[in-house]
Amino acid sequence: MSKVVPLHQIDSLVMPLASGATLRVTRFLESPRVAVTLYGPEGGNVGGVILQSDRARLLASWLERMADESEAGWVGPRPPAEH
Repeated sequence: MSKVVPLHQIDSLVMPLASGATLRVTRFLESPRVAVTLYGPEGGNVGGVILQSDRARLLASWLERMADESEAGWVGPRPPAEH
């Protein structure tokens, strides 16, 4: 059976999503891993993934590349940044 490990969420990064959901990125203190988790609009854990630090960097580079390519192909007005 899987072991449940509470994460140190003091320094988590949280991004609000549509309908009140959130995306959280949390580093592990005990090992070079990063958790990427989704929480539903009412706070329930929807799911996530734990990545080794090299995989987290790879995912970040993919997201940046896809964002750049998405903006390059966009023909309408640029959508407002959501921070």
